[in-house]
Amino acid sequence: MKFAERLRGLPGEDGTWTFDLAEELNGGFGGTNGGNLAAISVFAARGVAPGRRPIGLDARFIRSFRPGLARVVPSVLNAGRTLSTVSVDIFTDQDKLATRATISLVAPEALAELSVPSDGEPGGGLMAYADGKPWRHPSESYRIPLIDTFAPRYLGKQNGAIATGVKVIWDDPDACIEAACIAADISVGPPVASQLGGQQLAIPNPDLSLRFTGSEVEADHMVSLSRLESLVSGQATTSLTVSAGETLLAAGISTTTILKGA
Repeated sequence: MKFAERLRGLPGEDGTWTFDLAEELNGGFGGTNGGNLAAISVFAARGVAPGRRPIGLDARFIRSFRPGLARVVPSVLNAGRTLSTVSVDIFTDQDKLATRATISLVAPEALAELSVPSDGEPGGGLMAYADGKPWRHPSESYRIPLIDTFAPRYLGKQNGAIATGVKVIWDDPDACIEAACIAADISVGPPVASQLGGQQLAIPNPDLSLRFTGSEVEADHMVSLSRLESLVSGQATTSLTVSAGETLLAAGISTTTILKGA
């Protein structure tokens, strides 16, 4: 099943899309997980920059998106000889702006044929996804839908980062970067939650920035390593990488806001 089909997307005019986002994509705070909105943004940007490869994403999650129809509007800000820059807005069914993302895409033919091996192995020393510890719902009365949908699993630690395995829910090798967006966003929570000392506080992340490596592979799951870089006055900063097997797909950073309890 292709990406757009799995997320119930229908194309419109001038590169626009409508996605019928179901509750199964919700995170722990009652709205669609931001990684899905980031993934949709990348997908829509590809459509208005044909032949170009996404290299960067900066997404701002402006307001919570409740299950329902999402109107996705991409706008080409610039289409140069080497780079295209696309802005993507996602609106709720009440026509309120929920997400604004900026995506950079490169013309592959403009790049030099130069590659060097990276240092280390992305998944070295971690548990295999099949052996990982499945995430649990907080309680029978408080269930997080994305846990059933994406089957996230704890895979261990590496250099102070927590590894989270995340299932890819479509069969579409052309959308592995979109899958990386989801894995990245899901992985942001654990290193912050581990510092709360059992306090039940909301920890939404209002942004996600990723830089894509240019690699695209077919995989049934992604592994995201997320490390807490700073936590000061209720604001956390986490760095992360996303890999499929031994292939690094993305590196990025995200902010988490730790909200006061009631």
